[in-house]
Amino acid sequence: MRNVDRFNTRQFSRVNRNTKIIYQFAEYGSKGLSKVNPTLVFIDAVISLGELFVSYSNYRQVKEQNKQLEIEIKTLIKEFSNFKKSLKLKEEKFKYELEQNSKLIEKELRNNRQKNEALKKSYLMAKDYFFKIKIEIEQYKQKFPYSKETLEIEKRYYEVLSSYTEISLEYIGG
Repeated sequence: MRNVDRFNTRQFSRVNRNTKIIYQFAEYGSKGLSKVNPTLVFIDAVISLGELFVSYSNYRQVKEQNKQLEIEIKTLIKEFSNFKKSLKLKEEKFKYELEQNSKLIEKELRNNRQKNEALKKSYLMAKDYFFKIKIEIEQYKQKFPYSKETLEIEKRYYEVLSSYTEISLEYIGG
């Protein structure tokens, strides 16, 4: 395949010159042709044939340019369609990944809700348990206010309560 310059500007000036010659011939007509030397007419005909050959070769160059441009256009169309297909595949992949990730997030949220419910129940049970122990300690304290065991039980109760509070805060993140 030949490579041809796509932007040929010499052709415009040649067409302009040929137009002037045709205009002069139309203006003077055949009587102008009779006054002209036959040798000059022959030379003009040879020059015209040369220009015809140059014009034909320029036509072939332009035709070759058109073929190259059509091939380039077809190649670009194929590249575009392939690019479009690859983008469509990437879009499908991202949609699938998004769907999978949303399912995982929903599953994690459900698990967290279940854990929170269990944690909430355990806190309520612990609250009730500590409240009942406090009532028992107060009743025991009323029966035996100055006993050493009462003070020891009360001390242990507050230690357990404070350690439970610390563990709860560490678990919650406070």
